Amino acid sequence: MGMAKMRVRFFLIAAVLLSCRAAFAAGAADGLVKSSSLSRDSILIGDQTVWNLELETDAGDTVLILPYSATLQLDTTGAKVEAVSDFVLDTVSLKGGKCLLNAKILLTSFDSGAYRLPQPLLVVAGDGGADTLGVESPLLTVGTLQIDTAQYQIKDIKGNVRYPLTFKEIVLYILIVAAVVAAVFLVIRYIRYRREHKDFFGRPLVQDPPHIVALRKLDKIRSEKLWQSGKEKQYYTGITDALREYIQKRYGVGAMEMTSAEILESLKDKQIEARPYEELDELLKTADLVKFAKFSPDTAANEEAVPKAVRFVNSTFMQELEQEKEVK
Repeated sequence: MGMAKMRVRFFLIAAVLLSCRAAFAAGAADGLVKSSSLSRDSILIGDQTVWNLELETDAGDTVLILPYSATLQLDTTGAKVEAVSDFVLDTVSLKGGKCLLNAKILLTSFDSGAYRLPQPLLVVAGDGGADTLGVESPLLTVGTLQIDTAQYQIKDIKGNVRYPLTFKEIVLYILIVAAVVAAVFLVIRYIRYRREHKDFFGRPLVQDPPHIVALRKLDKIRSEKLWQSGKEKQYYTGITDALREYIQKRYGVGAMEMTSAEILESLKDKQIEARPYEELDELLKTADLVKFAKFSPDTAANEEAVPKAVRFVNSTFMQELEQEKEVK
């Protein structure tokens, strides 16, 4: 069924070609085809060349080109040429009521010889009717490589050629390896020095004594005036956290994870003076009520919270100094 349709199509195209053949000369005489040339008039087998046509028509005319592949199949001159892609029309310029068009087609051949290209069928339709354009067909020469069979010898396939690596080819890999080694070295150095309480350059880190750290934090809490602005919970949380951190570093107990009762119990055997111990007890209980029971202490209790914490820190620090003197 498909072969029958193809034959009908070819017969129709052939009929159009035969009916229009007489008008080629008249169209060429009108000078509508300005030029006809090949990008290369001599190629090797399998190479490609472009056939360029320049056409000039009236601005309102329509130009039609029948498929060149069909023209080649109906050709009787024996030109063994194939169309890689068919004609493509493009408008180059439009001046003075005239339109300059460019038509291109890509051709190839796989048989050596000299071939006169079959004329394409170009139809121009305008106000005065339709007309065909005659095209000067160029000559295409298809050559082949000549082999000297007398001296030609078949040789074995050569093995892969191995070229030595150059520094330019491996410098990127060297830099990547160096960067990875440097990064690993710096990370190990940082972790080790952090464990030894040293800075990045190996110098010992100077750490303030626990009582200095605690007093500095308590002074900051006092200056922020939190309870005066209604932030009593934040106020007492800051005071107790400073005391917990101090007790943990001073006595070596896990005060940060203990309840207030557990902290007081762990300090009973530390020989702390009675008044600082009692003030710590009162301060921790008040802080628990504020944080967990939404208790609101009076002004006097709020004003005494930081001084009580400061007295506890100073008292226990002085006790530590006295113990060190006794040991000496």
